[in-house]
This record gives sequence, structure tokens and C-alpha cells, in this order.
Amino acid sequence: MRGRGDASDIRSGSLDSGHRLSAERTATRISAYVYGDVLVLAALVALRPEDLRSTTGLAYVLGTALSTYVAHVLAEAAGLRIRGTDRVSKTLLRHELRDALPIASAASGPALLMAVALLGWWSAGTALMGAITVTALRVAVLGWVIGYVRGEAPSRRTFWAGIALGVAGVAVALLKWWLTH
Repeated sequence: MRGRGDASDIRSGSLDSGHRLSAERTATRISAYVYGDVLVLAALVALRPEDLRSTTGLAYVLGTALSTYVAHVLAEAAGLRIRGTDRVSKTLLRHELRDALPIASAASGPALLMAVALLGWWSAGTALMGAITVTALRVAVLGWVIGYVRGEAPSRRTFWAGIALGVAGVAVALLKWWLTH
């Protein structure tokens, strides 16, 4: 089944929505995924349940994701200049915007849970704990994702690597929260 985006395609510089996806771009997307989740997690741990009873918490998390996304794209565009690109073309900018989408997606699950709390369907405390858990789990599954991209079958090692990455992500988020609040 060549051409459908399987692990061997990804490792060899494969297809992504009909276009080649290099190992460098795959790594960039994984980095953006981790970065977005850690910063959204830091925003979440800074919140109190009462912040979810108004749009304050939702704005804080969405603002964190959006500002991180924009900053990441800006930084990558500047990095392109170092790599020898005289001018950042629209095509390169589109690639950078797409490669940074995992940062923006980090806020999607938490935002949905926060909206559920705003609607009164869940308690604010439950929604906040759910948002934190969903975000930490997003980081933890990366052990399997990275193993898959590298062509490794899911194993205890990839499972524990993901758990270690998740714990490290939570630790970094807590460190950021502690240093900035």
C-alpha cells in the first residue's frame, strides 16, 4: 500500500496530503506538537475552576495557543533566512503555517471541555481536570507516534517513552507556571 502515508512513506520523505513530507518537516511538526501542548498545559495549570465559569479561562488558553502559533511561524520564517532563503515565499510561508498547526490544535480539546463547562453541562473543576488530562495524554501518546514514524512496532519501550515524555511535558509546564506566576 505505497502512497497512503504509512510509516515507511513517512520515514522515506513521504506523502502528506499528496505532497512529500521530509523527515525534517515531520520532526518540525512533532516539535510544534510538543511545544504547543506544553505551553497550553502551562496555561491550564495556571487556571482556577472559577476561571472556567466565564470566558476568562477559554480566552487564556486560546490566546496562549494563538500567540505561540504566530511566534513559532515568525521564528521559523526567520530561520529560513539562515538556511539561505533570500525571501520567504508564499509557498514556504504556507508550509510553515501548516507545520505549526499542531501548536494551535493543542488548544482544541481543552477549549471544547471549557465550552462544556461554560454551558453548564460539566462542573468547572471537572472540565479543568479533563482539559489538563487530555493535554498531558496528547504528549504521552507521542512515544507511539515517534516509534511509528521511525518504523518501530508499538511496544512497552515506546509506551514508556511516551509516558516519560508526558511526565517531562507536565514538569516543564509546571516549571513555566511556577516561574511566571
